[in-house]
Amino acid sequence: MKSTTKKITTNTRVIKDLLTKYRDTFQAFRELINNSLQAESKNIKINIEYVNEANIKSPIKSFEIVDDGFGVPFNEFDKRILEIGTTSKASGQGIGRFSSLQIGELMHIETVGFDKIKKQFSKTKFSMDTLDFNDAQLEETEFKVDYEYLEGEHNPYYKVKIEQLHHNKQEKLAKRNKINEHFLSQNIDQAIFEHYPFEIFHNTVNFIINGNALKREHFVIDKPSKKTIDYVDKKGKTHELNFYFYNINSTLNKVKVFFQTDNAGLKSVAHEYTYSSDWYTSDLGTWFIYIESPMLNADLFRNLDLEALGEAEINNLKNTIKETINYFFKAKNKRFEKFLNSLENDKYYPYQNNEQPASKSQEVLFKKVAYLLEDEHHLIQKDDKIRNFLYPLLDKAISNGNIKYIFNKVLKLSDESLEKFQNLLEKTDLEDVVHFASIVADKTEFLDFLHELTYGELSKHLKERSQLHKIVEDELWLFGENYNGTPKLWSDKKIGNILKELREKYFNYEPTKDDENLIEFDESGLNDITDLFFFNEKITDTDVKEIMVVELKSPKCAISKKELNQIDDYAFTIEQNSALPNEKVKYKLILISSRLTKYAKSQVKSRRLNFPDNPYMYDKKTEKNIEVYVMEWSELIEQNKRKLSYLANKLEVKDKSVKTKFEKEYAELVDEKISAQLRLVK
Repeated sequence: MKSTTKKITTNTRVIKDLLTKYRDTFQAFRELINNSLQAESKNIKINIEYVNEANIKSPIKSFEIVDDGFGVPFNEFDKRILEIGTTSKASGQGIGRFSSLQIGELMHIETVGFDKIKKQFSKTKFSMDTLDFNDAQLEETEFKVDYEYLEGEHNPYYKVKIEQLHHNKQEKLAKRNKINEHFLSQNIDQAIFEHYPFEIFHNTVNFIINGNALKREHFVIDKPSKKTIDYVDKKGKTHELNFYFYNINSTLNKVKVFFQTDNAGLKSVAHEYTYSSDWYTSDLGTWFIYIESPMLNADLFRNLDLEALGEAEINNLKNTIKETINYFFKAKNKRFEKFLNSLENDKYYPYQNNEQPASKSQEVLFKKVAYLLEDEHHLIQKDDKIRNFLYPLLDKAISNGNIKYIFNKVLKLSDESLEKFQNLLEKTDLEDVVHFASIVADKTEFLDFLHELTYGELSKHLKERSQLHKIVEDELWLFGENYNGTPKLWSDKKIGNILKELREKYFNYEPTKDDENLIEFDESGLNDITDLFFFNEKITDTDVKEIMVVELKSPKCAISKKELNQIDDYAFTIEQNSALPNEKVKYKLILISSRLTKYAKSQVKSRRLNFPDNPYMYDKKTEKNIEVYVMEWSELIEQNKRKLSYLANKLEVKDKSVKTKFEKEYAELVDEKISAQLRLVK
């Protein structure tokens, strides 16, 4: 073979901003497949070298894609391969040819194509090692290209091999360079099908993965269903939406929704969503739903979320999609509809006689789980009295987020075991066990929610000055488990009035720049909340009345020298006030805010050294039993997380969005709620 040197035609902006900047390595890999499809390949061979070598971090050593498309003759190699980011490309910027570099450092290209000028086939070889160049000088780097002209007829092809994977390097790896789980041997077939269902179903392209051809019968049951609707956008323009429903041969028993775009003439999956429907039940099997429309353009394919259409438009589009899919599954699931009629007329159905679920979704989920129970054990059909116990328990478990428990402990039981379960219910208070698990889960969720509330984005949505107060006063366990369930009202109003009067004397002020305790915010939110003050009392095991006073500073107010002096004065006055009892009474004073000034941190750190066995204690008076605590919200949250961590690990607490938690539990405190049944898979 002959050799020559060539330069890549591009510009620095393209190199920096576009080359190998795909969402993940699997999307980068799909760009190579798309290039093969654009070359009108009929057979695409994907060879993945799986290894178990100890010196690599991934079970994959190399990738190779070989297609039987047009190939690239040597005389067109410059224009079709080495020219990037110019307007001369017929479809796109030519970036896809180099998507290999997002996966590995070393890329080999080998291709046979027909030279229409010389009327002869040529073979061209080209390699690129990212270690050989600096991104900023890529256009200045010369690369070796080997080529030869061949005698006679040859089958054109294009082959790309990727080696020295970024994933297997020792240094810290960028997320976009990690080997996607789709590449694993147990996932790759399904992943290719999910992104190229039309090609596989219609046999237009033969995908061969490590020697095994993908067949439509491996994935699809019967023929797909198609439905076309007219979608009217917020501007009044009508768009055609095409839905393709595929019943998939899989035990996944879920619904996946894929948005397809036209990517340089190819149908490409831009984004994947999970879908939940009132009318879908797991016995309907696994379904893949593909949606395509001219309004879903190529911009969505490159790293852009569907939400780029705008909030109002995406909500309108999602509602239309949900209604269409709901209608499809409702027509499919007549059996479920018949069961719902029986369930809602069942005397043991929990939501009757003015009893309502906490939310609509709770009722929907109850119906689905009850349907699975009926399918397995025919409880309504046999008029099994266990429904009297089981349905309330199921409802309680759902409200507490313990569905996994029900599935594991109930749904898998045989009829014999179900009878034993009934006996168990009669002899033990199983509901208490479920409640215990829910307490741990709820508290763990609340701590995440509180952190977001005091330091995160949720703060921007709080408008009423009383919101934080309302939330915290319902969660007094934050300040000690012994306050869990204590009354919020004082039994001794005289003491309460005195403490309140003292509070107004020492703490009724606005923070200022001069006091160095004013935290300025760029956006309105938590800074609108005023200082808050509340108190509570409980009777300890030793028959001592414990009075807790919490001074909750406004998030715009950092605890400074001024606040420390005030809490000291407050504690001293309580100590000296003869109207406040000192026999069998303990006073617990807590000063808390989002931040401490440098001076306050120094003082607090020094004071705490005097109380090594009592974290966050700032002072302790001797004349009366008075304990003073000064802390940041982050410290209080972390302290409680440590207490719950061992329980949380055992109970496998489900991680829930703090935003969802806020919307569900404190809906009356926000103006708007956002809900969606289409959830983007990242």
